[in-house]
Amino acid sequence: MLGVLEAVAARVSQFLMSSFRSGSGTSIVATKEDDVTREVDIAAEEMAYHMLREGFKEGGVLYAEERGVYRWGDERYIFVLDPLDGSLNYAAGVPLFSVSLAAGRYKEGTLSDLEYAVVAVPPTGDVYTAGPQLGARVNGKPVRRIPRSNIVFVAVSNSFPEKTCEVVRRLGLRGRSLGTSALELVFAAEGVARGFVDLRGKLRLLDVAGALTFGKYVTGFRYVIYGDTRPDSRISIIAGDEEFINAATAL
Repeated sequence: MLGVLEAVAARVSQFLMSSFRSGSGTSIVATKEDDVTREVDIAAEEMAYHMLREGFKEGGVLYAEERGVYRWGDERYIFVLDPLDGSLNYAAGVPLFSVSLAAGRYKEGTLSDLEYAVVAVPPTGDVYTAGPQLGARVNGKPVRRIPRSNIVFVAVSNSFPEKTCEVVRRLGLRGRSLGTSALELVFAAEGVARGFVDLRGKLRLLDVAGALTFGKYVTGFRYVIYGDTRPDSRISIIAGDEEFINAATAL
């Protein structure tokens, strides 16, 4: 399964970089709450869907960022996709965005079903993968969490909870935002950052399902989700090492 997921992420990454370099796909085609859908989002999602349907002809259920739920065959597998996490960066010409894809056998239709993950970073070429047999890897090499900074990634928007500021301030950390939650969570899992905090209640689980599935295979990394664990749910989340999570949740 992981090989097919990697192929899908690689093809989508190639398409995104080609479009990014040409400056295409930035037109907004739909608006939903405080988010927008661009031409490139739709094109990348449909590309991934067709590849997954071809690769898993028996059946599947795909939860996707832009057009909701795709179903085919006997629905034996579950896939959770954000084809372009960081579309605002993309549209602004900032080369920092990712492709997030996770999968597993369909059982409950929740995060717990997911066993395999790929988070690809098209601008850098880095690929994070995870699965039951291989564990967590980056560019094919095993990942071992080594904490090496006092940075905490925080989600910022027009609704920035004071609680988030309190976590950063009281714990003596430095808040940063990259504009792509999936990549921020992968970095937190690696130890590049101490943790990740999004307390807005607006993050869709499908945006970060790939990163969270990757994180399950990294020793020393944990997360706490506030909200439903179905892929299309909106959540708040605190992630990082156990000491960070205990301190942050206490606040």
